Amino acid sequence: MLENYKISPRQFMMLVTLVTIGDSVLVLPAIAAELAKQDAWISVTVGLLIGLGNVLLMIAVGKCYPNESFFSFIDNMFGRVLGTVITLSFVWYTFFSAAAHVLETGDFVGTYLLNDTPSIAIQLLLVSLIMFGVRLGLQTVADSAQIYFCGFFCFFVLLMLCLIPQADVARLQPVLENGWKPVLAGAIPSIAFPFSELVIFLAILPYVSPIQRRMRYFLKGAFLGGLVLVLVILMCILVLGADMTARHGYPSYVLAKQMKIGLFIQRLEAILAVVWFIAVNVKIMIYSVFFQLGLRHVFRIREMSVLTLPYMVMLLVMANIFTPNMVVYVHIISQYWPFYDFTYSIALLLLLLIVHKLRSKYGDRKRSPS
Repeated sequence: MLENYKISPRQFMMLVTLVTIGDSVLVLPAIAAELAKQDAWISVTVGLLIGLGNVLLMIAVGKCYPNESFFSFIDNMFGRVLGTVITLSFVWYTFFSAAAHVLETGDFVGTYLLNDTPSIAIQLLLVSLIMFGVRLGLQTVADSAQIYFCGFFCFFVLLMLCLIPQADVARLQPVLENGWKPVLAGAIPSIAFPFSELVIFLAILPYVSPIQRRMRYFLKGAFLGGLVLVLVILMCILVLGADMTARHGYPSYVLAKQMKIGLFIQRLEAILAVVWFIAVNVKIMIYSVFFQLGLRHVFRIREMSVLTLPYMVMLLVMANIFTPNMVVYVHIISQYWPFYDFTYSIALLLLLLIVHKLRSKYGDRKRSPS
C-alpha cells in the first residue's frame, strides 16, 4: 500500500463529486439540448437515476475486493494472462479519456479566455500541473480537492440565486413535445459522461480508510455531482432556451455571463472557468493515477514516479493528434463515446461480478466435504 495514497471517506466523496461534475458541466448541456431540446433537463434527471444504478454496480464490484487492488482482483478472476490484457485495455481507456479532457481544456481556454494563446501552451501548462499533483500522490490531490470543493459550491449557489430572476418557465414548454425517444437519447450521454466514467475510482477504493464508509460516500459524491448537473442544465434551458443551449459549445459558460449583482458586479464567468478548470484538473489527475497504478501492477514497477514524465509527454501528444478539429470531436463524444464508457463501466463490471459469483459458488462447493 502506497503511504501517500491514503485518503478519508470524506475526501473520497469530494473527489467523486468533482470528477462527476468535471467536464460535464460545460459540454453536457449542449449535447443533451441538441438531442432532447427543451426536455434536456428530463434527460439529465433520467441519466441521474440510471447513473446512480451504474454507481451501485461499481459499489457491488468494489465489495468483492475489500483488501486487494482492483487489478489484482481482475487477475484473480480471469488469470494472469487474460487479466493483463483486460488491465492494459482499461489503462488505454483512461489514457484516451485523459487526452480528450486535455484537448477540451485547450480548446475552451483558447477560445473563450486566452484567444491569442496557442492551445498547445495551455495544454502544456495543464499537463505540467497534473504531473506535479500525481507525483505528490493521491493524498495531496485529495487535500487540495477539499479547498476546491468549498469554493466550487459557494460560487454554484451564488450563480443559481443570481440567475433566478432571469429564468422563464415558458422555455420548458411544451414538455415531452416529441415523446420519450429524444429524452432517452439525451439520457445516454447523461449517464456516460458524469457517472460511467466514475469507474476509475475502483482503483482508488483500497486506499480509502475506513473501508466501512467508503461505499456510502461513493454514492453520496455521485448523487451530489449529478444534482449539480441537473440544476445547471435546467437553468441553461430556463435562462438561455433550448436552441441557444444547443448552439453553443459551452453553454454553461454563456449562462454564467448572464450573472450580475446589481449594476456594478458583472462578468463573473471567469470564476466559472476557473472552477471548471479545477474540476477537470482533478478528473485528469484521477485518470493519471489509475493509469500509473495499472502499469505498476502489470510491469511490477516499484517506483511510480518513473512513469510520470513519459506519461505526461504521451498525454500532450495524444491530445494534439486525437481528432482533426473540434467539430469531429463533438460528433465522436456525442455519438460514440458513451458506448466506449459503457464497455468498461457496465459490460466489464457485470462480467467481473458474474465471474466472481460463479467462482465463489463453485469454489465453495469444491472445498466443502463430500
